[in-house]
Amino acid sequence: MSEYSLKPLSPVCGAEIRGINFNHRLTAEMVASLRQALLKYLVLVFRCGKISEDTQIGIAQHFGPTIGARSALRKDGGDRRLMVISNVRENGEPIGALPDGELMFHSDSVFLQKPLLGALLYAEEVPSTGGNTLFANMYQAYDSLSEAVKSKISNLKAVHAYDYETSVKKASYNRSSAPFAEHPVVRTHPETGRKALYVNRLMTEELVGLPANESKALLEILFAHAERSEHVYEHVWKREDLVFWDNRCTQHARTNFPSDERRLLRRVGIEGDTPF
Repeated sequence: MSEYSLKPLSPVCGAEIRGINFNHRLTAEMVASLRQALLKYLVLVFRCGKISEDTQIGIAQHFGPTIGARSALRKDGGDRRLMVISNVRENGEPIGALPDGELMFHSDSVFLQKPLLGALLYAEEVPSTGGNTLFANMYQAYDSLSEAVKSKISNLKAVHAYDYETSVKKASYNRSSAPFAEHPVVRTHPETGRKALYVNRLMTEELVGLPANESKALLEILFAHAERSEHVYEHVWKREDLVFWDNRCTQHARTNFPSDERRLLRRVGIEGDTPF
């Protein structure tokens, strides 16, 4: 297999990779090289052309066990190892998840005990404008906090919860029905050893042990800091892009897009570990 080319996309995170033929099986050397690129750039954008669902799953499996759609999320009859993210509707119902509009910053599956290591998202159809993915570098967000804030959050945990059935933020979560998990507010990356801010606007509900008003105020400070433009790379999708991100040290969000234009992407997740 020939060597690939890599071009950084922003000072924050992101690198474009060309020259890999995913129809050929990746060698161990190539997988190791891509893993190092992921750890360095956090987000890899492959301009790879058309790939099948099986190929996408096969790529992900080089980096760990794969996690696909929940039973309720893939409605088009396709491979449930993949989650469809789409506003395409059949009989008035979306064929996939997260169908419309803007989506706040979040880390995937942070409401589980073992959130995703990362995910590979492939674009089959994209609108003429919008629907971009914003990736925020949580190493950078943590490093740029004041020492006073770092000290305050160093030993705190946060509760994360989300309802994928409605794909909107709950007014309040119900621990008896909504999946939720507690994780450190500052996470240590298991491969790099670096610290990353690990709360997000979409799914983080409260800081454990703090009064409600203090928790809300501190979380708002952390959310606003994490989402500052200097921490964010904006990916403008092209058809047949494959994007691989490290979910342990990034957050992502989606910009709005025209509701009358089709957007269809498919995602395969990679199992992670328990944050520490």
